[in-house]
Amino acid sequence: MLEHAANQGAPGEGNTFVTTAEVIQGLVKMLGDGDVAEAASVYSRCQEDIGYVLINKVKTQPTLQKLVANMFFRARDFDKAALACENLGEHAKAAQLYEQADDYQSAAEMYAQVENFEKAAEMFERNQNYRQAAELFLKVKNFSRAAANYERAVDYFVAGKLYHELGKYRKSMELLQKVQSEEERFDQATILIGDILARNGYTDLAVKKILNVIKGRPIEPDTAELYYHLAGVHAIKGNEKVAKNIYQQILNFDISFRDVEAKLKELSGEDAQPTSAAVADDWADEVELDVEMPEGADQPSAIVGVMDGFDFLQKIPLFEDMPLAEMKAFYNICEERTFQDGELLIEQGRPGMALYVIRSGQVTVKRVEGDQTKDVAELTEGDHVGEMSLVDESSTSARVVAKGALVAFEISRENFLRFLQANDRFAVRVLRVFIRTLCGRLRDTTVKLAAQ
Repeated sequence: MLEHAANQGAPGEGNTFVTTAEVIQGLVKMLGDGDVAEAASVYSRCQEDIGYVLINKVKTQPTLQKLVANMFFRARDFDKAALACENLGEHAKAAQLYEQADDYQSAAEMYAQVENFEKAAEMFERNQNYRQAAELFLKVKNFSRAAANYERAVDYFVAGKLYHELGKYRKSMELLQKVQSEEERFDQATILIGDILARNGYTDLAVKKILNVIKGRPIEPDTAELYYHLAGVHAIKGNEKVAKNIYQQILNFDISFRDVEAKLKELSGEDAQPTSAAVADDWADEVELDVEMPEGADQPSAIVGVMDGFDFLQKIPLFEDMPLAEMKAFYNICEERTFQDGELLIEQGRPGMALYVIRSGQVTVKRVEGDQTKDVAELTEGDHVGEMSLVDESSTSARVVAKGALVAFEISRENFLRFLQANDRFAVRVLRVFIRTLCGRLRDTTVKLAAQ
């Protein structure tokens, strides 16, 4: 009956009905006879989902379980194939199959089982389990993706701290300023903000930011670190007297606090001797803490960063339809790169890895055919190259090299695909532009061929 049913039920010809027990029995027989392909064909044509019943039927028979998993795979029922593999303890295969079935939570768990934490983190990220993704990316030292996921998990301090350690100070500043004053790590966030400001020459703003948090509180366990960094900023400003004064007060509070004695020695230019606790107590009443609040410091406000090159990138036709909020998010996955004359951006015949938008300078597009190299085009400021590599894994069709000094925005394939996963509307817009660009180039090529 099952064989007959397998050949019935074509569209427009009605349906053939058999019982679940008959179907299961027939499938088990086919698999036992080694006819996996026919079993997959019959299974795929069953309107009702009998997969779980079949898995339960063979759960004590490992040989049949493997055949059932194979059948599910051939029928493209990947989640059942994954479950069958999981029951067999084949977690690596199960992980891949769960991923194919878009069951990212289960895929993450399976990848974690085989200690493939990078892939497990990626699956958690795709399932929007951002904190779990962040923790695993941190575990495998992928700090950039860990930071991005901590941000999505609304842990702005950890995300900002990681971006700070990565040297991405603009993004770090943006996130650290979102840490609220009532949060436990607000003081630490303020210290990092002060460091970013001081690194970029805004020492007055750094002092103001730290003083807004100190608000006249004495040096104590909760404020010592703030005062330490305040002294460091004053030292950068050249206010050595103020810096020494603050360091001395910290020393009076805790003689072993960090490297304060070394800092004092450095500022004094003397071979200062370690200070005893008794002497420090004597100095406590003699030295005043000379830190004046700058004008307006009692009204704390956020620091606004300026995104260098943002307006240029925003005007590129590739991104002209992108709303401001999405454009700002996209800007943060771009890296500004500099190239010297003759330096390679894209090599012909290799998978493309990035899109480049030329900010200044020129590139030459070359076509290599055997021993001959032919210049095909020159691109300049505002042009882009390599966009198809973001959506197509095929080998590139040309070589691209810098012609003179070049500055370009680089958007890597990895960052781009991750951004698409989190921004569906953006994905539709950009892919539409890519199609328009590709069609335009095809039309140009057709015209050139017709003119030959």
